[in-house]
Amino acid sequence: MLRQLRALDPAVRGDVLRVLDRVVRDLPAHWRRRKGVPRLMVFLDGPADVRVERITFREMSRHGYLDEFSRWSASVPAARAEDHGCAALVYGDRIHARINRIGPFGSAWHLPDTRVDVRTVHRELRISPTFSLPFETEGRLFPRLVFPAWVSDTLTRARQG
Repeated sequence: MLRQLRALDPAVRGDVLRVLDRVVRDLPAHWRRRKGVPRLMVFLDGPADVRVERITFREMSRHGYLDEFSRWSASVPAARAEDHGCAALVYGDRIHARINRIGPFGSAWHLPDTRVDVRTVHRELRISPTFSLPFETEGRLFPRLVFPAWVSDTLTRARQG
């Protein structure tokens, strides 16, 4: 992840880091044990603000069939990045099971996510990087999503150089 971030142009890296910081900071509030990682659209809103919005399967299906994950996972944030400069689609690693609703005997759609995938798109980039952030859950009665310490350390180191 650090290598991907350092390979970016400094101006682009700053925008991508702002989006990733917002994902790391806000995702624990949106995450639920039974529903997993929600589908979120994160994008720049002006020079200092970053917005987070939920996005539905219906909104994503405007960009192609949901089964064609590789097509819409890049085109959905690309449409928002044209207007805002940088955008990211946030989803869990079990999104295919949630789209197809396979279960209870096939691939169990109710199994929890183990990582967050963040597909970033910047209007200055030709290739949009995807960042995969593993997470853990803490607490049994009131579980919460917690990112490992290396995630914030990596973002801090990428910001420095």
